[in-house]
Amino acid sequence: MEIRQLRYFVNAAKTLSFTEAAKLSNITQSTLSQQVKQLETELGVALFHRIGKHIQLTTEGTLFLEDAQRLLEDERQALQRLDDINSLKTGSVNIGIASGLGLSALLTEVLTEYNRLYPHVSIHLFQRGAPLLPDHLRQHDIDIAMTFSSSVKPQDLHEQPLFATRLCAIVNERHPLSTRQSISVAQLARQPLVLPSERLFVRQQLDKEADRQHTVIQPAVEIDDLSHIIYMVRSGRWVSILPDAATLAVRGIVRIDLDEKVLLPTSILSLNGVYQRKAVTEFLRLLYESARMLLQSTETTCEICGESFLV
Repeated sequence: MEIRQLRYFVNAAKTLSFTEAAKLSNITQSTLSQQVKQLETELGVALFHRIGKHIQLTTEGTLFLEDAQRLLEDERQALQRLDDINSLKTGSVNIGIASGLGLSALLTEVLTEYNRLYPHVSIHLFQRGAPLLPDHLRQHDIDIAMTFSSSVKPQDLHEQPLFATRLCAIVNERHPLSTRQSISVAQLARQPLVLPSERLFVRQQLDKEADRQHTVIQPAVEIDDLSHIIYMVRSGRWVSILPDAATLAVRGIVRIDLDEKVLLPTSILSLNGVYQRKAVTEFLRLLYESARMLLQSTETTCEICGESFLV
């Protein structure tokens, strides 16, 4: 049994097509069919029912699929461990960030320090909807995810609490509301609002808070991209409600506290039981060290970005 045969088998099991599996494997269909047949001969069982041009997993094939995927995952982790022998001379870290969270002062500081220590390791940031990030982790598209904490804790994921970002109103610095120290959700509901779309976690939490306060929020405009929301607010007329972290270092914007504080806890997600490359563990080490330093200070709120850090 060879690793490449396992990979061909898994691709065929996923696509239920030798043609599509061959494309995924970058080989000819005849080669893939031959290799799968050799695997079946070695195992002494048929892995697929072949019905004309269509294939279906047999009972034995379904059982073997889980083992094959585990063996391929073991191979992937073994190669990562060998790759770490090169220390941190090369490599990359892929980080998923929940839409609506933005880059916090904490993360910006860590990225800067990481680049200073390991200039040849590249960092790739991907912004995705919070519900999508666990599957990106499982598919190994990202190494870690910085996201909003969830009450649902999947067993295959490890969650490390980090900080909480607050919902706040944002207006142009010349807006009539810009001098307010705080404002209620009901008062904001009477303003021309541009808000994140209902599919984003930030909006869902805002709507829950509005319901709790028996207030109806009807935005004039809904947008998925927070950068467009901030652009509209900067134009002068529009008002929005966003996490304070999302407006970090944005000029021309004033944040106004909500009368009733709404905290959105955030966490770092990673896969349980999976070997993490040294490039990733070093990034996490710097991230947690930075968070601890902030937590040890007498202030619970970051003076730069307004984030509230949780113990």
